[in-house]
Amino acid sequence: MDTAGALTVIASYRGGTLYTPAWETIVIMSTILAMTVAAVPMVIHLRRRARRPRTVRDEWQTITVMGELCPYGWQATITLYGWGAPIPDDAPHTRGRLVALEWQRFAGEPDGTVSGRVWAATIGEALQMMVDDSLPALDAGRRPGRPI
Repeated sequence: MDTAGALTVIASYRGGTLYTPAWETIVIMSTILAMTVAAVPMVIHLRRRARRPRTVRDEWQTITVMGELCPYGWQATITLYGWGAPIPDDAPHTRGRLVALEWQRFAGEPDGTVSGRVWAATIGEALQMMVDDSLPALDAGRRPGRPI
């Protein structure tokens, strides 16, 4: 098929003419551009929200989140080390104050506990680290339906 034949076939699908007014092209292209500009921030927001977990801001939110992550129960002990206090050997070396948080997550089996210990500068950081440590320990089938 030659060029004239191809143009005739294309023209038959377009209502019999090859001419399109310039204003239609401008309207269509500006609509596509506006939709793209509107979609970019939405995609960026959804990707960032899905990537980072929501931070734990206080002990009540930690209780709620850990209650969802650990259906059989959990236990945590917070130890605050002040200035000049003797600290354990496994503590990180720092000049500031330390917070140690030891936690246990109970499972349904008698010997199915998982424990951990985190060190942080503040209680809020220690609580967030405990939640972060509990997330990978759970398999995808047991995670709650809504993101944390």
